[in-house]
Amino acid sequence: MKLGHPAVVALLGAAALGAAAPAAPARVEPDPVVAGQRVHLGDGGRCGAGGARAVSTLFGPVALRPGAHGLAADVRVPERAAPGRHTVTIRCAPGGETFTETLTVRRGRVEGVDVPQAAGGLALLVLAGGAAYLLRRRGAAARS
Repeated sequence: MKLGHPAVVALLGAAALGAAAPAAPARVEPDPVVAGQRVHLGDGGRCGAGGARAVSTLFGPVALRPGAHGLAADVRVPERAAPGRHTVTIRCAPGGETFTETLTVRRGRVEGVDVPQAAGGLALLVLAGGAAYLLRRRGAAARS
């Protein structure tokens, strides 16, 4: 049998390689992180519909839920997390595969706005709005 086009051969070869490629690996991202940051855990589509759990000394057991790319969950690295490399194990349904990933926690913490900072910002906003209102009223009274 003679194939008519080299492109057909290339296409068939690419399809065979794609079918033989393994599923995406389990994911823990981003990596590295700092204490307080959220981490996305995923099975990379390897566990199927049977369910999966992620376990780590960082955050304990977490059930993975169906998502766009397999089973996944988002967890927050605790504020007390010690810097270093931590193991995250993803276990598929009982009797299924087990995947081990590492997560590096760096020194530092997530920067953000806490409640006192938000209250202070709101107070400044109210003061600025009140000052603008008073200046506008004085300008309108002076023009009259």
